[in-house]
Amino acid sequence: MVISIIGRALLATAATAVAATIWEQSPSAQAPAPRSHITIPFLASATKPNDLEFEGAECDVDASGARMTCAFQQLFLTTSPMAPDTCLVTTNRYDRVFRRDGPNHWTSSESPEGVCGLLDVATLQDDGGVRWTMELKKEVTKKEGSVACLTIKTQAEIFSWQNIRRALPCRNVQPGAVTP
Repeated sequence: MVISIIGRALLATAATAVAATIWEQSPSAQAPAPRSHITIPFLASATKPNDLEFEGAECDVDASGARMTCAFQQLFLTTSPMAPDTCLVTTNRYDRVFRRDGPNHWTSSESPEGVCGLLDVATLQDDGGVRWTMELKKEVTKKEGSVACLTIKTQAEIFSWQNIRRALPCRNVQPGAVTP
């Protein structure tokens, strides 16, 4: 009977070793979890509904699902001071890295800058499909840095998937200035 118990223990150990070897050699076991790609197709300023400022992003979520890297593209239409019936079209691209802090919520914050320690914070809320909302705000982290730091007014700017259709103040468009 003792031999039988030892035999079963050896058999179980051998089976575990074989299974572990197969698992280690399995391509699916070695491959990282698939990354997911998210498109945020359109965001328009909800804070300033008359502004012709739009954004969209292409984002990749890492294998852990905790980090998302986004490439944003902005589009601005501004009225030309030289020809009021002409809008200048300007674009800008920037990247941001977000961390997941809820099932449908992501936050990105950049290091505080300047005497007042201005902290740039962006949040994304996913309400499903193309319904994304982005909030941009600056926070003063060092009010004692200067008298000016006490008077800085920080207001959040909201970009939403709602009310993206805007009236144009112009009949013509042309490229805007390119700034380095």
